[in-house]
Amino acid sequence: MNRKDMAVVAVLVTILILWPHMDRWIVRKFFPERWAPPAVVRTSEAISSSDEEAVLRPGVEPSETPILHPAPEDGTEPVQKTTPQGSSPPVENEEPADPARLYVLRNAHAEYTFSSHGAALISARLLDYRATFDRDSEPVSLHFSETPALVWRNISGAGGDFEVEASADGRALSFERRTPSGLHIRRRVELGDSYLLRLREEWRHARENADPIRVEKPELTLGPMTNLPGESLVRGLAFLGVDTLSPGGERVRYWGPRMASWFKEEQRPNLPFTVRRRVPDTGRAVDWVAVKNKYFVQILRPEGGAEGAWAEAKRLRFPEEEINPAFRPRIEIASTGAALMFRGGAILAGAEPVVHEMEFYVGPKKYAELQRLAYHQADVMEFGMWGGIGKILLSTLNGLYRVIPNYGVAIILLTILIRIVFWPITHRGTQSMKRMQEIQPLVNEIRAKFKDNPQRQQREIMALYKEHRINPVSGCLPMLIQIPVFIALFVVLRSAIELRFAPFLWVRDLSEPENLLAGRLPFGLSLNLLPLIMTATQIWQQRLTPQAGDPSQQKLMTFMPIIMLVFFYNFASGLVLYWTTNQCLMIGQQLIQRHRVGRKA
Repeated sequence: MNRKDMAVVAVLVTILILWPHMDRWIVRKFFPERWAPPAVVRTSEAISSSDEEAVLRPGVEPSETPILHPAPEDGTEPVQKTTPQGSSPPVENEEPADPARLYVLRNAHAEYTFSSHGAALISARLLDYRATFDRDSEPVSLHFSETPALVWRNISGAGGDFEVEASADGRALSFERRTPSGLHIRRRVELGDSYLLRLREEWRHARENADPIRVEKPELTLGPMTNLPGESLVRGLAFLGVDTLSPGGERVRYWGPRMASWFKEEQRPNLPFTVRRRVPDTGRAVDWVAVKNKYFVQILRPEGGAEGAWAEAKRLRFPEEEINPAFRPRIEIASTGAALMFRGGAILAGAEPVVHEMEFYVGPKKYAELQRLAYHQADVMEFGMWGGIGKILLSTLNGLYRVIPNYGVAIILLTILIRIVFWPITHRGTQSMKRMQEIQPLVNEIRAKFKDNPQRQQREIMALYKEHRINPVSGCLPMLIQIPVFIALFVVLRSAIELRFAPFLWVRDLSEPENLLAGRLPFGLSLNLLPLIMTATQIWQQRLTPQAGDPSQQKLMTFMPIIMLVFFYNFASGLVLYWTTNQCLMIGQQLIQRHRVGRKA
């Protein structure tokens, strides 16, 4: 490239580096402050409160499905009572007059707060995980007060006040309610030793010799998930999302990346603030549905599966939308939720109950916990096509951490192990590049001799390589063979809860960029030292590598450290630490080989 081209590339690289920070700095005023959920009172006994937050008002979402109603005495099909899209179906006792009574199930890892209104889960407190970096921080709390979890939609009276009985050990709750429609609902929730809640629900006809009751397509909600305070988001990656698994050997479907397009697909003059879609798109049954953010997840799995699921997404509201009707904001997902749609057609005519057995996981996206669950629930981790490698790397990383309890040191040791495994391949590749450098003068002669005949030039060069038994691809093999490992490690480290708030030297949190001097540099920039060290080591490693091949390609490779700096600058520090350590080991390997060659000479 000439100087003019190099200047253009330099300007583009500078823009790439500064743009994420300039973007946040310019549009910061357009983002409203995020809503902070109120604190939930925790107790092991029932609490009566008149506060607005304690009075649970289960929301009933718009639906085109029938609600519970008595069947006619003549045996004919009842008239289907539906509500139009955009309005809520009528619900008996939607706002109970009595204040909610709160109950807590707890073990060594978590506390789950339930309300007597709707037998709903309104918060989960995860005791092993801090909410902020401060070591005295309160544990992470997932709040569902606005849209509670485990509330039945499309069943009249199911959101009313339940009678509650708690077990003596604080590990089980029994809820019971008779609705005005004649439905007797009994729910038992048990908590084990981890983050798994087991539910058993029975529906009975509460009146003898009364008209049968038909329950049509009831839906059971999961609580909404939002991004936790202080998390840095990566453009192009959707951490908020809804996942489903359908029976019949299908893979897990991830709906988070599609949610932004759902808003644009709505046929309305203005973008809606909430969209609700049935998933899967084909209307197939599901084995389970999950709602998740970067580090935590809810997974609801009914025995025998469900007829389908609904996914819900809410976007951020921009002030300009209220001022300018023509303003078209970019879609930023603020929260996601979901509901399972159970199989309809249940007719309660006698003493025989309809029973639902369910498992509800509310906890961290930790592979060691999720792999114990059936039906591929660990796939909410999204390890991707190199998931097998990622699981091995994560297990090895956690094993090294148990020996030396520092994840920074564990990442360095993991990098050394990977280099040892790939040593024969990298050694062979380096030797091949050295032999290519030795015959480079002959290659240059061929290029000069056949510069007007590119086809002949390539044939002669390949013949030269064959004569000297050199494979030109083998020099690239060390890099190619590491790509799957790098991708797998990137996927693992981007949402590995093990690295959350894990310190190393000056790095406060290996799951985030370093963000040194945040707010003190121009344009809202922050200083990340590891990417700069990585770039320096890559430049050094390039100078030690034997140069061979097309000169234009060699010039292009000189820009690779800058390109890598742009991509890595805002990556998680743990990933940059891995790549920097890898570069240092490559440098050490090349220096050792140089020393050996010098001694032989």
